[in-house]
Amino acid sequence: MYKKIILLTVLLFSEIVGIVYAVMAGVVGTILLTAFCIKKLIKKSSSPVKHVHSEDADPESSVEPRNPENSNSC
Repeated sequence: MYKKIILLTVLLFSEIVGIVYAVMAGVVGTILLTAFCIKKLIKKSSSPVKHVHSEDADPESSVEPRNPENSNSC
């Protein structure tokens, strides 16, 4: 009688441990896959920035950089 109870307890425990490991593997796999996809998207979208030469730029449409000495921020 006690052997059957012990055997059922061990089987139930091993099944619960298996489910826990499967859930953990799914969560870790999802995190790694998401990080991999984000890394690929960042690499793909980071193209070299083309700078416009000052002699080609229209002086009326160009934006002057802010002077940090004149800013009123803290």
